[in-house]
Amino acid sequence: MPVRQPVLCRGLLLGLVLLGGTVLAGAAPLEFFACGDLPYAEAEWASFERLLADGAQRRPSFIVHVGDVKSGSAPCDTATYERVASLFHRQPVPVVYTPGDNEWTDCRRSAAGGYEPTERLAVLRQHFFADPSVLRLAALGAVRPIEGYPELYWFMQDQVLFSVIHVVGSHDNAAVPAEQEARAAANQALLGRALAAARRNQARALVVVFHADPAFERPGALHGYEAFFADLDELRRDFQGPILAIHGDTHRYRFDQPLKDPATGRPDPRFTRLEVPGSPSVGGVWVTIDPEATPVFAAEPVYPVSRVGLMPEG
Repeated sequence: MPVRQPVLCRGLLLGLVLLGGTVLAGAAPLEFFACGDLPYAEAEWASFERLLADGAQRRPSFIVHVGDVKSGSAPCDTATYERVASLFHRQPVPVVYTPGDNEWTDCRRSAAGGYEPTERLAVLRQHFFADPSVLRLAALGAVRPIEGYPELYWFMQDQVLFSVIHVVGSHDNAAVPAEQEARAAANQALLGRALAAARRNQARALVVVFHADPAFERPGALHGYEAFFADLDELRRDFQGPILAIHGDTHRYRFDQPLKDPATGRPDPRFTRLEVPGSPSVGGVWVTIDPEATPVFAAEPVYPVSRVGLMPEG
C-alpha cells in the first residue's frame, strides 16, 4: 500500500502530547508501549529490536504491535512469520498483536509471492496465536471468545478494557466479500462480548486495537469499512466512558479526536485516536491511561532512529 512519509528524525525525540487539561493526582496510571508497520526492510531490523528492548527496560504492562510486520512487497514466506514470532517470544512482557494486511491480504501480489491470502492467514495464526508462549496473552487474562478467530480477544488492565479486533488495510479485503463479512461478524461479536465485560467489571475506559486507518476524517465510511463504523457507532453509544482507538497503516503519528459528536457537531471529547508511526521511521508511542486524570489518555512519541540514519549518504 502507499506510504505517507512521516517526518524523519535523527537521534532521540520525545514529545509529550496531552489533549488539553492537567493530570490529577491518584493511583499509578497504566503505561504501555505501542508500535506497528515495522520492520519493513532488513535495514530496520536491528533498530526495531533495539526499539523493543529499550521499551522493555521501562517494564511496561505490555507491548502493542498493530500489524504489518513486513512491507507489502516483501515475500510472505513462512520464514518471515517465524522470525517475527521469535522476536515477540523473546520480549520480557506480553505482546498484544493484531495482523495487518501485509501479512496476508496483500500476499496475493506477485512481488509478495502470489500466495492465496486465507492460506497465509492460517499460517500466520499458527505461528502467532497457536503457541501461547509467543504473545503470552494468558498473563493478561486475555479472553478469546470467537471460535476460529484466535486473533480476536479482550482483557482488563487497571479498570481499562482492551478489545483487539481484526481490521486491515487494502479496504479490509473487500475483494473477497465472504471472508470479509465473516470476519466483520466476528469483530462485532467480540466487541459485544467486550462491552458486556466492560459493564460487568465497571471499566472506566475502553481501548480498541486494530490495524487499518479507516479514514475517520471522511464524511462517509470508506469502502470496506462500513461494518467497522457501524460497530464503532454502537460502541460509542453504549459505552459512556472515554474510548481510545489505536491503529497503524498510514505510517504517520497522530493523536487526536477525529470524530464528531452528533449532538454538537464538534469533536467528540470521549473518542481519541492514536495512530503509531511506521517505516521508514523506526519509532513507537508510550501510552498512559489514567482514569483519574484530565485527559484520561496521554501519548509520548519516541523516534530513536529512522532509516535515514541507517542509509549511507551520497
